[in-house]
Amino acid sequence: MNQCFCRGLAAAVVVSAIGAPLPANAEQVSQLEASFQASRDSEAPSEPLESLDTDALSQPDQMTPSSQAGDLALGVSDFVQVIPHALDASQAATLYVSDIPVLTFVGQELETLSSKSYSEEADSAVAANAAPENRAAEVARRVDEFYQAAGNPEMIAARWDSDLEEYVIELSDDVLVTINEETILPDTTESFAEDALQATNRLRRLLGGAEPLQAVAGQPAPQVGVAGDNWAVSSVSTGRASWYGPGFHGRRTASGEVFNQNALTAAHRTLPFGTLVRVTNLNNSRQVVVRINDRGPFSHGRILDLSAGAAREVGLDRAGVGPIRLEVLSD
Repeated sequence: MNQCFCRGLAAAVVVSAIGAPLPANAEQVSQLEASFQASRDSEAPSEPLESLDTDALSQPDQMTPSSQAGDLALGVSDFVQVIPHALDASQAATLYVSDIPVLTFVGQELETLSSKSYSEEADSAVAANAAPENRAAEVARRVDEFYQAAGNPEMIAARWDSDLEEYVIELSDDVLVTINEETILPDTTESFAEDALQATNRLRRLLGGAEPLQAVAGQPAPQVGVAGDNWAVSSVSTGRASWYGPGFHGRRTASGEVFNQNALTAAHRTLPFGTLVRVTNLNNSRQVVVRINDRGPFSHGRILDLSAGAAREVGLDRAGVGPIRLEVLSD
């Protein structure tokens, strides 16, 4: 997922209010910025970003909560706020601590929301609980409670949870949030491990000035001795992979063979059928060698569609989509 915080949160916040993205033309942006600037001028000046020694946010000109119209922010306190907005084509909300973006919570696609596909109240209740602003507000509440209680920032940590097979951020040994496709660093690095580390270090600094961590505790080491090591690597690429299975099991693939969701196969748009590729999940370093026997994926930004069995091998079955390294093997 390409994150586009450089667009500014102004147009994004308006999207969250009406449920569809606005055209990003200069006149609208200018009008919004003028409105927000008038709101900011009426408030006391906030502490400049430079004095907070932020870790070189990649979007230095993005708007902060203090520059938003007052009723758009879900303020937990003056110190912690949640801003709903759109992210690419999805519903999202970002948690700010002292005007610094720390975590972004990603929800459903706006097109899905506008189609009103939820026909039952139960489904609507589940959707409401999973809404990014609600998830962000719960995390914001816990962060604010920690701050108000003068919690020890040294007790803010990032670690690999081997049971969940995901990276988590902890407050005082309790899991605060899990870093995955639905919860990322606002200026994401496209690596869950690095997102977890940077978000943790922002919290450690903002909630008490603790020294930054240098690594995620328990981060999986790269695997060795994976099948395919005796083959030559003819090309290497990186991108995002997804997986498919139950709905296609038993159907014919583009190569003509019957699809077995438990076999170690994959779909690629151009590689010849029968090509062996080694896939490394960049979030946990797990690897698998698969054979290309189908065409796809056709979603923008994805380079490979793994079978369900292959996705389980590299721990991609839970996340659904994740960053990979793809090595084409040759004998």
